[in-house]
Amino acid sequence: MTKAWYWRSLSLEKRTGSEVFAALFRPTVAPGIATLLESPYPTPIDHPQLNQYSICAGAPRIVDGIPQMWTPEVGEVFPFLEKLLQQGVTRHEEEFTPPTSDLPFTGGWLGWLGYDVAWEIEQLPRNKIDPLPFPIVFWYEPDCFAVLDHAQQILWLAASDASGLDELENKLAKKDAGKEFSVSSCGRIPVSSSLPLFLTSQADYETAVNQVKKYIQAGDIFQANLSLRFQAFTSASGWEIYQALQKINPSPFASYWQTPWGQVISCSPERLVMLQNRQAETRPIAGTRSRGVTPEQDMQMAQDLLSNTKERAEHIMLVDLERNDLGRVCEWGTVAVDELLTIERYSHVMHLVSNIKGTLKGECTTIDLIRATFPGGTITGCPKVRCMEIIEELEPVRRSLFYGSCGYLDWRGHLDLNILIRTLLLAPASEQGGGAGGAKGAGEAEGVNSSSSPHSRLISQHSPLNIVWGQVGAGIVADSDPEREWYESLHKAQAQLAALKMLNNQ
Repeated sequence: MTKAWYWRSLSLEKRTGSEVFAALFRPTVAPGIATLLESPYPTPIDHPQLNQYSICAGAPRIVDGIPQMWTPEVGEVFPFLEKLLQQGVTRHEEEFTPPTSDLPFTGGWLGWLGYDVAWEIEQLPRNKIDPLPFPIVFWYEPDCFAVLDHAQQILWLAASDASGLDELENKLAKKDAGKEFSVSSCGRIPVSSSLPLFLTSQADYETAVNQVKKYIQAGDIFQANLSLRFQAFTSASGWEIYQALQKINPSPFASYWQTPWGQVISCSPERLVMLQNRQAETRPIAGTRSRGVTPEQDMQMAQDLLSNTKERAEHIMLVDLERNDLGRVCEWGTVAVDELLTIERYSHVMHLVSNIKGTLKGECTTIDLIRATFPGGTITGCPKVRCMEIIEELEPVRRSLFYGSCGYLDWRGHLDLNILIRTLLLAPASEQGGGAGGAKGAGEAEGVNSSSSPHSRLISQHSPLNIVWGQVGAGIVADSDPEREWYESLHKAQAQLAALKMLNNQ
């Protein structure tokens, strides 16, 4: 029988999610499992509702000697999640009483869905491989966790037994007494990073942009998101990189994952989908400008973005796509846009953002909602399925975790998933074995030799301790300039590359 949760509330005392995670859960020895879903604190003035909570958790529960963690193959993902949720609802009703109904997460699962889960939803070609070592799907049930309510300044601790609560509180008190809430450990070892190398050349990317434009001119699609991957070698840890990124680019859907396969480091500003009490929300981002150097220039850049006919048209098209996605699983007449063309500012860029809401149909489940909205239209294009076919044709490797989603699934059916943009994946370079290892889930491409991929050639070179990958892209439309789209993609990598550079300079 699964143990019930024990709860305790403490004063948060203005601690950040990173500080609580570092004190309670971050493993000091690999390959421990731990998760941080972090919103920035102090809470930004703009859109404080996006930044109220952070969640962090430790290792999986052990039930009958078995760690409660899973990596289902693509083709089995949604049935697995449905079964997990059905079992969880029963257990919640019988055993689990949350301390307050306001908390977004009161027990359940944390995990990710890589972009390649799309192959379970649609019939898509299999032309490329995924050379990265991460399983496409990973979910686990933590043995203990913490929920930070930044607005109310309450720290909620949850554990499988009462002694677990005492242990968590003692860890927190020890950190307090030692005044060790500085989570940066970048000065412990000399940090070095190689220059990032983009795995698609400018010429090849511009050729792909022109091919997308031909598809648009032929009437196949309206717009497509075309991405490219970069990699670097570094002696920095994933946690050090995450801390540097959070300083540079605090974001409402940031996350850090320590797993047996490597570390996932994300400063995502974009929500894929949320469900609370049968109310669903999706929050697409489409339209980007650089931040201004002065407040006046910043205001001018925002006005330029808001008044640009092309940017507005693209954004509205993607809002309509998300309205249609929600409309498939929401009650008739409930889908509405409650924020339209809002400006959200981040460290290096500003975005056009909208918010779409709807009430989930009575016969539809949380998992139906994921299936209806995954992957996000802002990182595929419109129409979604044809764009995914074109992406598989033109991008050199499968997207893996990039542009997928991560977050939580609560016992009650509550859900919050981001889109994995502004994301880095890190793994020990010595364990890559040519770059083709790991659980692939979406299947190997027919007739493709993984040794010919750019990843394999690069990983075999002499390198420091870790290899880190990132992925950036741009929305391609009929009048896109290929060279400009190349440089826009590079600009979107600026915060991640700045984090690596900042570590080198410490």
